[in-house]
Amino acid sequence: MLPFILANAHPQQQLPPLYIYCIGYHEQKPTFRPTGFPVYQLFITRKGSGIFRIHGQQDLRLTEGTVFLLGEGVPHEYFPENKDEGWELGFIGFQGEASRIAAEAAGSGHWQRLPSEEFEFIWSELIRLWHRINDGKPDTVWEASHRLYGFLLSLQKHRQGEGWQEEPRSREQSNQALKNAVHFLEEHYNEHLHLSNVARAVGYSAQHFHRLFLSVYGLTPNRYLQMVRLRKALQLFQQHPGIAVDEVAGQVGMETSYFIKVFKKMFGTTPKQYVIQYMGQQ
Repeated sequence: MLPFILANAHPQQQLPPLYIYCIGYHEQKPTFRPTGFPVYQLFITRKGSGIFRIHGQQDLRLTEGTVFLLGEGVPHEYFPENKDEGWELGFIGFQGEASRIAAEAAGSGHWQRLPSEEFEFIWSELIRLWHRINDGKPDTVWEASHRLYGFLLSLQKHRQGEGWQEEPRSREQSNQALKNAVHFLEEHYNEHLHLSNVARAVGYSAQHFHRLFLSVYGLTPNRYLQMVRLRKALQLFQQHPGIAVDEVAGQVGMETSYFIKVFKKMFGTTPKQYVIQYMGQQ
């Protein structure tokens, strides 16, 4: 087990747009939060099962291999399903200017069952994050932010999969046209896409496509495409040390100046500075 710890930044340290507030892993006891929790929370069930109760919604049963992302300030309670059996639960609380966007992309308010291989990856990341934060080194907050972003992107990637369970308001997720649109964005992110053409290709007007996509995925088509491109950009920086920023921008379908602007807004630093600071590349 890994006890609850707060990710305290050094007093003079600038915080990234997305950063960890708390993290841990323990045998969960009954918890009642009538006013919610001040930050976003990601819950990961390692063993056993538990019940999440949110006012006005059906109870959620979380079993081994499931993850659940809860928004900030949502009144809730949770407890082991069986008092005689333990419920081993990992958790990460996060906040920052980019937390809402990242959480919505990953699926705030939803739960997901992961294949065993993917779950083990997520779990190992939680363990690594805990140890890095527990070390308390000066660069911990920013390095943990980088890992957390990748963590949430991996959940976003699986969001369109069969295991993702939406709230009742999102019944249209089964709409094949939207799935085709998501697949198209994932496959053609490196092209100069006009989303009106994507909408037309799947049989919608641009306005209706925008509205429907937002209602189902929790973010706009343009924001989704940006998240995909940033994920691919991080992969390129990791896989090709020394690659130029303008080359990465071109490979993910963006003009260099716009790529730098979007990257800095999400990560709080330019791509070049990010690569030097967090990937050890000069």
